[in-house]
Amino acid sequence: MGPVSTFHVTMQFQADGPAVEGAWVDGEIALGRYRDWVGSHGSLDGVLIRLTEETTDGHVRVIRAWTKDHGEHQPSPAS
Repeated sequence: MGPVSTFHVTMQFQADGPAVEGAWVDGEIALGRYRDWVGSHGSLDGVLIRLTEETTDGHVRVIRAWTKDHGEHQPSPAS
C-alpha cells in the first residue's frame, strides 16, 4: 500500500500570521472547504488560502492557492 494522504486547507489573513487550518482524508471534502473559504474570505486584503496534500512519508504538495490580488493558482504537477 502506498502513502496515505491527508488534505489540509489553511487560511492566513496576513503573511506569516496565525492560520486557521482543517485536515481531511477525503480530498473532495477538503476541496469543498477550500472553495467555501475562498467564497467567504477570498476578497479580503492579505488573505492566503491553500489546499495542500501531505503523505505519510512527509511529502507536501500545494494543490491550489488563492490570494485576492492573484486569484487562484494551481501549480503544475511534478514531472
